Amino acid sequence: MEEKQTMTQAQLEAALSRRRGSITLFKILTYGSGLAAVLLLAAGLVPVALICLVLAFVFGYRLSKNTAALKTLLSGNIVSGVLREVFEDVEYEPFGRIPDGTVRGAGMVFPFAYDSIRGSDHIKAVYRGLRLELGDVELYAADSYYDEELQQWKESEKRVFKGQWLVCDFGRPLPGEVRLSENARALRRQHKGDCVETESAAFNAHFLVTAEDARAAREVLTPRRMEDILAAADRSGGEVYMAFLRGGQLHVAVQTGRDFFELGKGAADVGQLRQKFLGELRWFTDIVDTLCREETNV
Repeated sequence: MEEKQTMTQAQLEAALSRRRGSITLFKILTYGSGLAAVLLLAAGLVPVALICLVLAFVFGYRLSKNTAALKTLLSGNIVSGVLREVFEDVEYEPFGRIPDGTVRGAGMVFPFAYDSIRGSDHIKAVYRGLRLELGDVELYAADSYYDEELQQWKESEKRVFKGQWLVCDFGRPLPGEVRLSENARALRRQHKGDCVETESAAFNAHFLVTAEDARAAREVLTPRRMEDILAAADRSGGEVYMAFLRGGQLHVAVQTGRDFFELGKGAADVGQLRQKFLGELRWFTDIVDTLCREETNV
């Protein structure tokens, strides 16, 4: 992964601002054309509605192209350098994602079901001697509904998770499989058989703990580790789910509702963006620092 430095900082900031302006324009045109098509179709003006529908597809295509171009600008000129500053042996695919098998293999205990997985900003790297993967993940649930007007069943999708996913290899096996879930009121009824109460009332109030047996949970969730997890959850900005796997992997999913490395609405200032992206990574490196350190003796 090589960082491209083909333009000055001023040129880069101008290019980022232009791309953001184009994205805003085509987003308005896409949604506006789509809404017009629906309204015109309801009014019986089918030919005009079809024209608006075609325009919506054209504008949507331009929106997609500009979004991809903005991501390429950010990844080639800022993100890759930030990643090299934090990690070693970095492989970064801005349009890649964590494999489906890795996500499903965590067996994460969510308060929802999902059928399909999407994502981006796939990072594979080494951090302080530990191998990890990190990236954006979106989970979708399929839904069927009956269209009375067309008198047929249709399929739709509902996004049930959007956030970041971390996979860290401890480099040694764990005594058992332990999973943590926020938003767990409904889950407690479903997991009466494998729910484990820890010695920490604060931890039990915040997380549902499921494990193969209570001994494994106690060995993985030491008092110090539970304190670290609670502190990290308070700083996460979203709901936190974890899976400690017997093979020695830690999975952490945080439902933040956003993607990594977005330009956002602020000024396209390269220095500020670097600090912003470093801050986005810091929560996850802190997790690795605190949960994977040797003195926890897991």
